[in-house]
Amino acid sequence: MEVIVIGGGAAGMSAASKIKRENPDYNVTVFEKSNFVSYAECGMPYYLAGYFDDFTRLLHYPITEFTDKRKIRVFINTKIDRIDAVNKRVFSGTVAYSYDKLVIATGASPKIPDVLKDTYFLRSMNEAINIKKKLENSHDVTLIGAGVLGTELFSLLSERYNVRLISKHEFILPYLDEDIGNILKEIVLANNKNIEFNSVPVEVTKNNNKFTVKTEYGTHDADIVISSTGIIPDVSLAEEAGLKTVNGLISTDDYLHTSDYDIFAGGDTAAVKNIITGERQHFPLAQIANKMGRTIGVNINRDTRKFPGALGTTIINVFGWQVGYTGINERTAAKYNINAEKILVHGKSRSAYLNGSDVYIKIIINKNTEKIIGAQIIDKDNGAWRLNTLAAAITSGISVSDMFYADLGYEPEYGPVWDPIIIASSLGIDKLDVK
Repeated sequence: MEVIVIGGGAAGMSAASKIKRENPDYNVTVFEKSNFVSYAECGMPYYLAGYFDDFTRLLHYPITEFTDKRKIRVFINTKIDRIDAVNKRVFSGTVAYSYDKLVIATGASPKIPDVLKDTYFLRSMNEAINIKKKLENSHDVTLIGAGVLGTELFSLLSERYNVRLISKHEFILPYLDEDIGNILKEIVLANNKNIEFNSVPVEVTKNNNKFTVKTEYGTHDADIVISSTGIIPDVSLAEEAGLKTVNGLISTDDYLHTSDYDIFAGGDTAAVKNIITGERQHFPLAQIANKMGRTIGVNINRDTRKFPGALGTTIINVFGWQVGYTGINERTAAKYNINAEKILVHGKSRSAYLNGSDVYIKIIINKNTEKIIGAQIIDKDNGAWRLNTLAAAITSGISVSDMFYADLGYEPEYGPVWDPIIIASSLGIDKLDVK
């Protein structure tokens, strides 16, 4: 069996490794257009912020782990230009490679508006290395975009540089609902007031390796401008091969087959089912990509494992606060005409006598089913476990009453006896009881 994988990122290498582990006699070949495979994109902001200086620490494994130990053929610096699905071949230039099964894990590329074409974008290892070199001789940094990447860079780079953030939204992390988003806004402004909200660059010029960014509010000079204005799934190969797409993503079934049964797709280029809404959408997250790759590896010759979908659970460090969300927000609930109830709680992270920090937890409940369908959190102390607890609850489809009565472990150092999760669930029950 000849298996070809296009893309050496999380989904591609997870798929290749699982295929080879389950089927040692299969010939598995990976084509990666850059010179790196299997690296930690989520660690790149920490690398840029100086938490470590050796970029090789971002590599999950050296390439020899795949080629020598796992017996996977890996071609780096090799771009696949075309897929001939009829004859089961892929082409790199004029060189053709035949396959029995194909995995498309081509990822996504930065969305680059014309006004930002000369700025830096952080999407690949090579881009991270280039930005790191530029930062070595920089003092003033301007960041464009306040999504997940832009917000995390703003927090981490502010430890070493004079950083300005330009956000086109009213607050940072625009997926958050307005109430908890405004709480985060105040926290961020208390740490760094150098933010322009409701602002976009209208002109960016570069002269002698210096940048000038003009917005409607003023003109700013910077040594480096890093843009985080979204990504675009790389679906061109799939579209040209005649594969079905949905919402700008490669369409997949529950087993991650594309519209061509012998071609699979996973990672940032593939559509993922939203567990709450059922919509096929974009979830460009490392854990999801790895799990999709593993699922493809199981299903490459037998459909035994369904990929259930995702919630898009996201958590990042924002000036020492653990900030995140899972499931859907109020806007999405309204879009799908879900009869939703929200509960926002301000609690403490530990028992009072241990001087815990503030915790803000918001849960969203489907009033018709009484299930928790979304959660958002700002928490300086154990926020990650609280968000992950709620993500597990939502994935399991439990009710707010089940969440209240869940037998969570209690220890004063890790949470008060009435943890904010339990308080939010209790208030949710009370709201639902009012008919």
